[in-house]
Amino acid sequence: MAEEYDVESVISKIINANESTWDPEEIMPLIIKEIDQRKVDVRKFIDNCDYDIEAIVAESDELRIESQDLVDEMETCKQEIEEEAMVEIIQSLDSHDKIAKELQSVNFALNIVDDVIRCSEYMKQFDEGREAQSFSRAIEAIDELMQFIETPTSGFKQLELYESTKNTAQLILDDLLHDLNEEWEKMISFSMDLQNHKTIITMNIILDESENCKDVLVALDNTQNLVGKISAFARILKEDVLTPILKHDCSIYSATDETATITINYKPNFTPPYNVVIANMKLLFQFINNKFNIKYSENKTLMKIFGQLINADFCEMMINDCLVNTIPNNINDLQCYDKVTSDIQDFQYFLTVINLFPEEGLTLLKYMDNIDVLFSHRSSQYFLETARSIMLKDLSITMSIGVEKIPDEQMNSENYSVDTYTEEALDTFGKTLPKSLFYFPRCMISKTARELLDLVYLIMEQAAQCSDVVCKKMYYTVRLIFELYDAVVPYSHENYLQTIPQYVALFHNNCMYLAHNLQTLGDKWLSLMDDRELDYSIGFLDLVQKLRELGYKHLTMHMQQQRKQILDNIRSSDLNCIVVKDVLGENAEAAVRQCLRQLQLLKNVWIGVFPSNVFTKLMATLVNMFVDELIHRVCTVEDISMEMATQLTEIYTLVVQKAPQLFQNTSDVETYVKSWIKLQELIFVLGGSLKDIENHWNDGTGPLAVHFNVEELRSLIKALFQNTQFRANLLSKIK
Repeated sequence: MAEEYDVESVISKIINANESTWDPEEIMPLIIKEIDQRKVDVRKFIDNCDYDIEAIVAESDELRIESQDLVDEMETCKQEIEEEAMVEIIQSLDSHDKIAKELQSVNFALNIVDDVIRCSEYMKQFDEGREAQSFSRAIEAIDELMQFIETPTSGFKQLELYESTKNTAQLILDDLLHDLNEEWEKMISFSMDLQNHKTIITMNIILDESENCKDVLVALDNTQNLVGKISAFARILKEDVLTPILKHDCSIYSATDETATITINYKPNFTPPYNVVIANMKLLFQFINNKFNIKYSENKTLMKIFGQLINADFCEMMINDCLVNTIPNNINDLQCYDKVTSDIQDFQYFLTVINLFPEEGLTLLKYMDNIDVLFSHRSSQYFLETARSIMLKDLSITMSIGVEKIPDEQMNSENYSVDTYTEEALDTFGKTLPKSLFYFPRCMISKTARELLDLVYLIMEQAAQCSDVVCKKMYYTVRLIFELYDAVVPYSHENYLQTIPQYVALFHNNCMYLAHNLQTLGDKWLSLMDDRELDYSIGFLDLVQKLRELGYKHLTMHMQQQRKQILDNIRSSDLNCIVVKDVLGENAEAAVRQCLRQLQLLKNVWIGVFPSNVFTKLMATLVNMFVDELIHRVCTVEDISMEMATQLTEIYTLVVQKAPQLFQNTSDVETYVKSWIKLQELIFVLGGSLKDIENHWNDGTGPLAVHFNVEELRSLIKALFQNTQFRANLLSKIK
């Protein structure tokens, strides 16, 4: 009935939702009426219901009374428990704590006793190992004892037994380690005998498959000392045996299965061939493998440990001190390098078989990854050393080079098909550059200069066949060669360049010859690299002037030295004392003759060595300096006697007679010696009269006026002639 009653619908009937305002007093009677009606409906429902509501209510009252009785009974039990049982529980807890403390005390004592017993058992095991002469069992027992006493039961450390046991165990362990060291030294030992230029190393390895030997190895392994022992052996082997085998003449001989003798012979400038080094290494490692290949424990051998300790260092040593040196220094040998790599691969396989090298991850051929770089360095070093050895050779071994005369014919362009612009460019090029730029004049050079240039061309040809890395290195090597020439040749031949004129001439020609070829060397190099894209520029023009200046420098120094000798000869004679003497001594003519002999000697050693034009200019420079000095000696004197004038005429006439013979063509003296005519005019003045001088002056148009300035001529006339009216008239004309 309640489910069918809808309160919302009833309210909506009473109150109209559309009305915005309503009065509660009007609504309340309607609501009360509805409530009364609902009460009547409820009463009817109860009267008509099948259940006995009054009986249910009565039964509920009875249940409530019984529940209250149970609650009262439980409250009574609670009070009894709190008053009686709680006392017994507290007494039980006190008894339990006492028993627990007693049990803890018993357990504490029991644990200490157990530790003492275990220490005793370890010591008993040690004694049994020693009685059985087993290092491994003894070491194992002591090691376990040492580990056990590090974490003892609480209270055990406070016993005197703990400290005594710990100290005793440490002493026993130290003694065992000492005995193990002695056993190892008996098994593996080195002895070294140092002699003159020789060292003999004897290596003894006494290892076998016996139980005693394995027992020692296991004991060392258990104490973590085996790796250290093998590491020390590897270090000695590397420093005293492997390194000498790589660098010196060595021989290895195995007298017995347990002894090997390594003889090291110290030879200067000796490097053993790679195949000899490999053969010696095979003998040595085969001997070691025969003794170290002992399986002392599961999957453990000394050779594996030895290999792990030494393989990386040995690989680097072999590569850096031996295998890198096998890289050839020329492209032809590099193309035949397979034989070397095959030998190295065989050696690698041998090292892998004896467990010195792992099967993967380590290879002796790893240097081949940078073969181009190594080859370029090797070649560069070889070529630089070769170039330096050439530079140190004697410069006096000569050869003729160059052309006598520059050809007049033009390049025949009939075979070339060029456009108009190219033809005009070639024509302009031919008119702008002198032909002499492409020709070297006939002269003598040292064969070493040609040999050095041939070496450069060889480097260039090899570079064209190599990779870009090598090609670039070769280019810079060639540049270094010419820079090395500047540093090495003047220093190594310093004494000769200071004292021997022919050496100076040859060195000058060598510099000019190399500089001449450097002008076109860059173009020749580029012509071989047409199909390559280079990331660097190729050129040698910056070195041309440097080499020329090197030749000029030493030639100039020698010319200054020759000039000083000539001036010293003249100034040490009476020619330097004309002003205080009336007559010249014999040393004046001797000094002039000495200067002429000096110049004649230079002609003998220079003619045919220098190019003809260079020889002429050099000789003309020295002769002109010589003549200028002779003229200066006379023109600066205030008084010259008749006898001295006659002597000077004879001496200077000797110079006029001899000097032309110093040139290839006697007429060259007039062309290239600037003061030559002046000397002849001076001789004329010394032997002539005032009238002759007046005629040669010819009112400022004669030869005297051309070659002498006014002050020089006036001073010379005053020194030679007395003060007469005629002299005064002549001097008045010379203005």
